[in-house]
Amino acid sequence: MNDYRELILSELANEIGAEFVTKRRDEILNTPEMRKLLEEIEERGSSYNYKRLKEFKMLLKKVKMMKYYETRKFRTDGGLEVSILERGQYLEQLIERLTDTFKTIGGKVVLDIGSGTFPLYFSKELPAGTVYIAIDTRKEVIEELNKASTSHLKLIVIHSDACEIDYKSLLSQFNIKRADITLMLRVLSVIARTKKIDPVEFIESIPTRTLVVSEPLRSLVRKESVITRETKFLNSLARKLENRGIFAYHEIWTIGEEIFLFLF
Repeated sequence: MNDYRELILSELANEIGAEFVTKRRDEILNTPEMRKLLEEIEERGSSYNYKRLKEFKMLLKKVKMMKYYETRKFRTDGGLEVSILERGQYLEQLIERLTDTFKTIGGKVVLDIGSGTFPLYFSKELPAGTVYIAIDTRKEVIEELNKASTSHLKLIVIHSDACEIDYKSLLSQFNIKRADITLMLRVLSVIARTKKIDPVEFIESIPTRTLVVSEPLRSLVRKESVITRETKFLNSLARKLENRGIFAYHEIWTIGEEIFLFLF
């Protein structure tokens, strides 16, 4: 079966790109789709063309989706991340809304989960002395954030998978009991789908006064509108969190191709 694993990975590399498949090799090998494909190959025998199996097509679709999700915040040729570029003229309005919220609650601590390079833009508008904790899995993002000049505030950069962090312990390392505002911009549904976590329980594990979650209104896979689906997801999330007493109320805000959930 090891030989088949390598053959399958090689075929995926041809279809999707060797760099991505090599980087995510272990994750791909551990997907349910890969396990089902290997089981089917073992049952049918080595002479069968595995590329004709529906299990291979499901694996290929899975890995393509992994790549689509990852490119959500990857750079374009112009050097900007996709999420930053897509916001375009609305980026200034978004930062203004977040800054107003932060100042209204007298905020001192920002926790940005799956931050990308957004801290480079948002931090410029924050009050002096703000503590900004940015979490991301990508080495190139971490390096760029570490190079940033943010003398008026304290930027703490964490290189980690969002699901592998004990947020209470992380904050306590910096003598912080809870964040004043936590950002999860375009990342929550990705984490929920790829890591198989309950988004409500994940949010419940984060000590924060205010939470801002956003989702794109256009599918990355089919490039079609997903307004109804994402609005339903965020409203349902808000009700569950309010019913548990984690937050008191919420606001939905839509701008450009992105929908935001503010929880207070």
